[in-house]
Amino acid sequence: MADKQVLGLDIGTSRIKFAEARMTRGGPVITAAGIGMTPRDAIANGVIVDPAALGMAVRDLLSSHGAKTKNVVSSVASQSSLVVRPIELPRMTREELADTMKWEVDRHIPFAASEVVMSYEPLIPPEELPEDAANMEVLLAVAQEDMIDAHVQTLFAAGLDPVALDVEPLSACRSLIDIDRDRGAYDHIYGLLSIGATTTDLSIIRNGLLSFTRAIPVAGDNVTNSIAEALGYEFPEAERAKVEHGAVFVEGAPALEAPREPEAAPPAPIPEPEVQAISPPEEAQPEERVFDLGADAGPSAPPPPDQQAPPPLPSVHKPTAGSTERQIYDAMLPTLAELSTEVRRSIEYYVNRYPDSRVDKILLFGGTARLPRLAEFLGNEVGLATEVGSPFQRLAIDQMGVTADLVEADACFMPIVVGLAIRDML
Repeated sequence: MADKQVLGLDIGTSRIKFAEARMTRGGPVITAAGIGMTPRDAIANGVIVDPAALGMAVRDLLSSHGAKTKNVVSSVASQSSLVVRPIELPRMTREELADTMKWEVDRHIPFAASEVVMSYEPLIPPEELPEDAANMEVLLAVAQEDMIDAHVQTLFAAGLDPVALDVEPLSACRSLIDIDRDRGAYDHIYGLLSIGATTTDLSIIRNGLLSFTRAIPVAGDNVTNSIAEALGYEFPEAERAKVEHGAVFVEGAPALEAPREPEAAPPAPIPEPEVQAISPPEEAQPEERVFDLGADAGPSAPPPPDQQAPPPLPSVHKPTAGSTERQIYDAMLPTLAELSTEVRRSIEYYVNRYPDSRVDKILLFGGTARLPRLAEFLGNEVGLATEVGSPFQRLAIDQMGVTADLVEADACFMPIVVGLAIRDML
């Protein structure tokens, strides 16, 4: 890129996050970053339905935080319109793989293959496979064309110049694992656990490569709903209660064992992608989209001075039931236990599938990761070391464009956008 400066942009169902990076002789520098609200009803079922409103929100967020470049690498995610999945195939050359994938894609997507954007990349190049290897693993990414079009229209509406579309697991891996490869990060197997508003995504990274993915339908909104139902709040009030008073009581309050379905089928990997070299033709529509596989939730900006503080939460707590924090935790506990069980089952499925693979650590991020002691809770329940992942530990920060609160308190919101911004800088 001519100016060596790139925006990473992650448009979630509840929040928009961005980070701006500039390449210097000493390495990448984060020059600006911020988090804002996603306009209500702009996204439905993970798909953008109002590109104009969403583009304006993105434009306002970037302007208010002093972003300078228009070159953007954005992430795409949708349970219904996007699949990113490692698949196993017989060993073959790249030429043979190109012919095979034309027919293989139908077996791995839940939608028609007639109007999709597809890419694939061998996790290990065929020429580097061991001589006795009979099979090879290929990372497949497929997205419905309509979903990609809506995303690109949003970027154009924001006045941005799309450089590439990337997938969330690969972006987070870049900022949490790839950046530490000189310290032996590739010698370990990590579980990246992103808890967004509507979906929790588990990605297992082995030797620096995406090895397994699964979307878990238990996430931040489920936690909020459990508070609303238990305490008689409306959803906005329950969300405030979670943010202001939510905490996990690790000691003296063991998690409930979420019920298991008898003989449940193993969780199917459900993932996400990356589109490259998008150039706006006439009427701001991209001519070609190619996934390039070679390579949610957060605080909003401060309210304006004339905006009054929100009213106090209704008093529905019973004094005899303990503190507000304890009552909120008791309300959240069944949902947190269900989430823990799903994570544990997914990792057990992966380990059973690959007996020589032991997950060493879980790196937690996303809005719900801000719950105090959640990482310790999940670690205890899953039986693995768990910590909140920060993408800023080894990057230079321009303090004029990035607040200390974002780096210290809100880092768990930023792995994806930082990974997007530094995509071609590592």
